[in-house]
Amino acid sequence: MTQQRRTALSEDESLLLAEVAQLYYLKDFTQEQIAQRIGVSRSNVSRMLKEAREQGMVEISIHSPLRTAPGLQEKLVERLGLRECLVLADLDLDSRTFEATDNVSQVAALAARYLQENTDQGDVVGLGWSRSVHYVVRSRFLREKRDVTVVQLMGSIGGSITELDGIAVTAFLADVWGASAHYLHTPMLVTEVAVRDGLLRDPHISKTLEIARRADSIVVGIGSMDEENGQYRTGYCSKVELDYIRDKGGVAEVCGSYLSRDGSLVPLEMNERTIAIGFEEMKRIPNRIGVSSGSHKPLVNIGAARSGLLNVLITDDDTARSMLDILDDEG
Repeated sequence: MTQQRRTALSEDESLLLAEVAQLYYLKDFTQEQIAQRIGVSRSNVSRMLKEAREQGMVEISIHSPLRTAPGLQEKLVERLGLRECLVLADLDLDSRTFEATDNVSQVAALAARYLQENTDQGDVVGLGWSRSVHYVVRSRFLREKRDVTVVQLMGSIGGSITELDGIAVTAFLADVWGASAHYLHTPMLVTEVAVRDGLLRDPHISKTLEIARRADSIVVGIGSMDEENGQYRTGYCSKVELDYIRDKGGVAEVCGSYLSRDGSLVPLEMNERTIAIGFEEMKRIPNRIGVSSGSHKPLVNIGAARSGLLNVLITDDDTARSMLDILDDEG
């Protein structure tokens, strides 16, 4: 890094620069207020602040709450065949600088930043619905994107849980980006195969699913086989049904597809009654982003990564370490 050339200052000049810097950086005075206080123009204050930095009087340090853990990322990429992995590093920050935040929100912010940086003009982005995806679309890292399409990947009608409302999640991201949106105005799971077949013949539903199959990127949560499961919380799946799926080897769920530990699709009758992008169709989408963290997610994430339904995993430090412990035990 090139060192700034420092000009020798008189004692009075040094004291004045120090006073201006303290007023601006420590006491939150505006440049206009400082100018009035010391009797100079605002442009002079701006010049003096620059000079204070060049003289080494001011050192600016930014402690980002979204630091990653490269070592853990590389290990998970290698062990699970992922294209990319982002692991939110443990935070050891001054509480006076950052308020305590929900870890799910921080992981979601990391995912939102990745999505923003990896979405191009003309792209189609598909969304599942989960608590994690809900936080992703509400992150401040997202800002307007030109000529982008957002599409719902799995059915969702109504419901009292806002974070698990697929239509609301899709609409929110479309509004933030200024994008066009396509919705699946259907239930996630219907009672009969014939009902599903009939709904799939609806031109609006079939068009949405066709757009979903052509997505450039998808963002999905990874459901666990417990009462945190989104389909259980929204009433599509009962406790008895969850227990049955678990007995059949299910460890994870992505967009209505239930997955075993080795990543294979669990053969279930309900697969024929689910209205969502299909297991094989998802695997053909180029950029498949899974957002999932928490103490109950290590094995869940492993099953999802092995399935091929995601090639980018975004998680946190503790979850990543637990995943590696499980993989070491298998080895």
